[in-house]
Amino acid sequence: MRRRTRRRTRLLVFVGATALSATARAADPPPAQKEADALFAEGRELLEKGRYVDACPKLKRSAELSAAVGTLTNLGYCWEQLGRLRSAMDAYGEAEVLASATGDPKRAAFARERLTAIESRAPKLVIRLAPPATADIEITRNGATVPRSELDHPVPVDPEDYVIAASAPGHETWRGAIMVRGDGATVTVIVPPLASARSVALPPPSPIGARRIAALTLGGAALVTLGAGLATALSAKARYDDAAPHCDDRGCDEIGASLQGRAVVQGNVATALVGFGIASAAAGIYLWIVGAPELRVQPGRAKARVDVSPLGIGGTF
Repeated sequence: MRRRTRRRTRLLVFVGATALSATARAADPPPAQKEADALFAEGRELLEKGRYVDACPKLKRSAELSAAVGTLTNLGYCWEQLGRLRSAMDAYGEAEVLASATGDPKRAAFARERLTAIESRAPKLVIRLAPPATADIEITRNGATVPRSELDHPVPVDPEDYVIAASAPGHETWRGAIMVRGDGATVTVIVPPLASARSVALPPPSPIGARRIAALTLGGAALVTLGAGLATALSAKARYDDAAPHCDDRGCDEIGASLQGRAVVQGNVATALVGFGIASAAAGIYLWIVGAPELRVQPGRAKARVDVSPLGIGGTF
């Protein structure tokens, strides 16, 4: 623990040194630059106090207004302390590129060193397409498009919940939810072949009957809802477990209370989803049973008759 504290102190001292050039601005900078400098100063002060949750957004906004090596390096350090290693890697990577472009090899080497140090610790997400892959398929992760070059490869991500969506022209959209947690953990999502989109034209009458079609629809809805309920319940448990280090017999701190509150909300949602899924499954089973087709003799078809008499058994066809 003492060694880790000393290492963190050295990092903070070096990152603080990189801030000097970030504050060396023109005598009368434009308004956007003034705002960036003010945000950087506020973020840096919060960073030194260990208030990373408050510091990171200010440093991020400062870098968006005016990218500077010092700002990006401080932002990378801030994300690193919060465990958002993918965000830290992005900030360190931008700092390295900018430092190299501006002739600052020392800070470029520092940013590259930090990026390399945390890359193996970042959790990874692998997205694979199950064969046969749908043509022109587009994959998104929490709404952001996933490049084809990232498919089938472990991609560093921040530890959080993700929704993976797949779509293609003329096909139904597929969605799946996944939780990514833990240093160095790798989670794989397999995207199935997409189903063809439903035709607008009326389909021919189905031999299984309308009730059984409704039963199949309810059964599918039940599976989806139960799956969503299970995923939400797992997410709620994960948030509740994350809150444990922040709580004791006297209660919870701000972070623990927030995590427990979100876990309770997700638990209620999971209960509702599971209840709806069970009700849908029961309704589907009922409709399947009562929707069994009746046996009927069609007009004009051959008929069979069996006669029993004292002379024996006979029949006509």
